[in-house]
Amino acid sequence: MRKLTYLMITGLLLVALAACGGNEESESKNKENDTEQKSAEAGEGDSKQSQPDVDEVKADKVVATVNGEEIKGEDFNALYTQNQMQYHQMGQEVSEEQLSEIKKQVAESMVGQELILQAANEKGYEASEKQVEEELADLKEQYGDEKKFETALEESGMTLDELKKEIGKNVQYTSYVEEEIRVEEVTEEEMKQYYDQAKEKGSSEEMPAFEEVKSQIKKGLESEKKKKKTQEHIEKLKEDADIKINV
Repeated sequence: MRKLTYLMITGLLLVALAACGGNEESESKNKENDTEQKSAEAGEGDSKQSQPDVDEVKADKVVATVNGEEIKGEDFNALYTQNQMQYHQMGQEVSEEQLSEIKKQVAESMVGQELILQAANEKGYEASEKQVEEELADLKEQYGDEKKFETALEESGMTLDELKKEIGKNVQYTSYVEEEIRVEEVTEEEMKQYYDQAKEKGSSEEMPAFEEVKSQIKKGLESEKKKKKTQEHIEKLKEDADIKINV
């Protein structure tokens, strides 16, 4: 079975499911422009219309093991290729050195996520049927209608039951992080300092008033603190874990 837990945890599930056109609405808006561009590009060959080549590992390769749990190439490639595509979308070539670094970063990220999931299981965190259905409903909503979602799901190679199982794991992960990894409250001083630094870097005439962006700054700083604390938590979990990375 193709697991997509790692994609979901990093907010990339839609990327995996969008292969058949989850963003058809935005595509239709650009259809007219695309038609005009095609005639201009016709004489330039097919290279622009083809997807760039991306490096992958063998689907059955054991990329890493975490306390006996294997992370296979099939799961690894989903994130690995997505990271490469981000470079391509910016028009950048990916060197062998960069590919090696991306592999290490993706593997480390997946190991960390697996450690969190294992810790969540040990602590008894479970996803209720209601939570899974709510998450599923939110996901479907992003496709506009049921048919588009079903087509996208079929293209992704997953069944609905498999997707629900992965959603459940994502709920476990999120619940554990929210409950077990607490961060200090963002202070007024921290928000003001962030605002002042941003103001110095940009044009003061373009900056909105502090009170207008205060809530946004708070959310951003809270997210940064949570990410930092989560990584620190993962490093502690690693101390007692048996981990092997093979990339």
